Amino acid sequence: TIRNPTLNESAGIEKKNVGINNRRQWKPLQKSHIPFHLLQDTSQPILLFDDIHLYEDDLHDNGDVSFNIKVRVMPRCWYVLQRLYVRVDHVTVRCREVRYFCLFDNKDGSIENNNVRPNTIYRDVVWREAAWEELGRLALPTDPAVWREEDGNVFRGVAATGMPPSPPLASLLARLPAVALPDDLPKFAYFNVVEE
Repeated sequence: TIRNPTLNESAGIEKKNVGINNRRQWKPLQKSHIPFHLLQDTSQPILLFDDIHLYEDDLHDNGDVSFNIKVRVMPRCWYVLQRLYVRVDHVTVRCREVRYFCLFDNKDGSIENNNVRPNTIYRDVVWREAAWEELGRLALPTDPAVWREEDGNVFRGVAATGMPPSPPLASLLARLPAVALPDDLPKFAYFNVVEE
């Protein structure tokens, strides 16, 4: 338990911050420390993978909102992608992504150059969005059907729709422009699991 003595001590209130949810516990970094090359290493088996859908709604046929978490555990690390996706047809498209990574060990020193320490959770945050009228200028599709999450974001081909296949939703979301984060939410940060 980490205590925060700055919170209203004069009133006799003591707040206990448990876990990693308090923004003040995250220490900012200048760049991402998530070693994506380790996540792409096919010699490391994936011990656990799950795509957990926590919330979905069709906004009364006016768009989509979904909140999901993808979890991957490998012998040396774990990785989590948390995504909130909101599409209000002909109004806006918005995506909030948070990536978490933790290395179990680095005994062979294979990722030393990234300054990644074991038992430290690294976090990357990106918020992307565009107003509907901006999509055309960004060379992104303006047809709401293309922005739908269907069948696990697989390609929708000519046979099914009579139209050329559209790219998966994840690749469209990656092309949305990033927007500024709140001042107290660093783009890159880390959290020490084991107190030093």
